[in-house]
Amino acid sequence: MTSSTGPPSDEDRARWRSVPIAERITLAQKLIVLHPRFRDAVGLLERCHRSFGQPNEPACGALLGTSGVGKTSVVDHYSKLHPGGETETGLRRPVLKVTLQPEARPKGIAADLLLALGDPAWSSGTVQTLTNRAVKLLHRCGVELIVFDEFHHLFDIDRAKVMTKAAQWLKVLIVNTRIPVVVCGMPEAEHVLRAEHTERRFKERLTLRCFNWRTPAGRQEFCGMLKRLDGVLPLAESSGLAEPDMAGRLFLACRGVSDYLMTLMRSGVAETLGRGQERIEVADLARVFAQKLALQRVLAEQANPFIGPLDAGALDRVQPADIARGPGIGLTPRATRAKQRSLTANQLLGGS
Repeated sequence: MTSSTGPPSDEDRARWRSVPIAERITLAQKLIVLHPRFRDAVGLLERCHRSFGQPNEPACGALLGTSGVGKTSVVDHYSKLHPGGETETGLRRPVLKVTLQPEARPKGIAADLLLALGDPAWSSGTVQTLTNRAVKLLHRCGVELIVFDEFHHLFDIDRAKVMTKAAQWLKVLIVNTRIPVVVCGMPEAEHVLRAEHTERRFKERLTLRCFNWRTPAGRQEFCGMLKRLDGVLPLAESSGLAEPDMAGRLFLACRGVSDYLMTLMRSGVAETLGRGQERIEVADLARVFAQKLALQRVLAEQANPFIGPLDAGALDRVQPADIARGPGIGLTPRATRAKQRSLTANQLLGGS
């Protein structure tokens, strides 16, 4: 279910009352709102996909951002727009999503590719035999776009080095198959994209950021997202999500992270329907925050924003989660120290 072009009428909303509660909760779990930055990310995938089969080299791209900003949701949505199916020659997979394992090496990437293609012997063989099987299967399955998720695994954060052999293997795969590739990962994947073997290949790049409350444009964008959400929730009444008090509480509760916001909405719908009501209330969101978000690292030090008066001072000071993400977050102590030094070209490109 996606957003409509305008707010629903009271008559449209009233129809939800006749839909079983279980079905409405299921719909809420599948909820996707095609807000502008989501559309931009989908557009990047579409542009790269369209280059398949063209005489020039395929267009490749990168979709980067911290955890929870919506990269996986974008890829899953795009994959559903281009579903596969059985044909006379076998299974067709126009869009193939491949999840890379930590400490990616050429053999590991080839194995991950075969696993995504459904090869039962995906881990058996040398790097060359795995690669050859992968290339054959890619063509046999009609793959037109490959999406490598967790691409930051090609950056060794302990040594602050790019896995250059893996990056070179990826370049050769693109050259030999002529299939466009989009990579998704954390911001540190930018180091891999600057490497000699990948920089020229991945010209289409987009960084998905958290919503921002500290600028007028950021608040307008966030409230616009809340209006769209309010319009597509499977409830018979508006929840007033974009009203100033509620919008401020929601931002404090999610710190601009799309995944946290959608957790609040999906579980908020379940709480509301469980009470036999049709409008999400602050008390519903207070329970959801306490049960599902209060222990998240970026939220753990703040009070439940849905209990008591809105803390306007905290709202004025709050930073989006990706800005507050320090250089050492998610890294080992050794990597944190390495990040504090200026990295030379040899250090960045010297990984194995």
